[in-house]
Amino acid sequence: MEREVKAFTTPSGKPFEIKTYLTARERNDLRAIYLENVTVNAQTAQSTLADLTGPVLEKVEKKILELVIASYDGTADNILDRLLDGSPEDYDFIVAEAGKVANLTPAR
Repeated sequence: MEREVKAFTTPSGKPFEIKTYLTARERNDLRAIYLENVTVNAQTAQSTLADLTGPVLEKVEKKILELVIASYDGTADNILDRLLDGSPEDYDFIVAEAGKVANLTPAR
């Protein structure tokens, strides 16, 4: 089943589409990146979150883009690479919109 997408335009005028929601599987894949840094004490059942480092936040940001962006500048091919090779303003704009769908704070 195809998910609904929402159309946007970057500051430089390039069209992109984002999925309107994540599936539970996608949400769990994204959450797993954060949970890699959580430890649970078996005796007290208390969890501790290690510091979120830059590389972890960057990994989350890339995963959000991978999961949420349906197309960029007319195609679904190599979206992340094309975004990274583009302008920082477009990239940051797309990260912000994708982060809203993921309902997690992206690194930027």
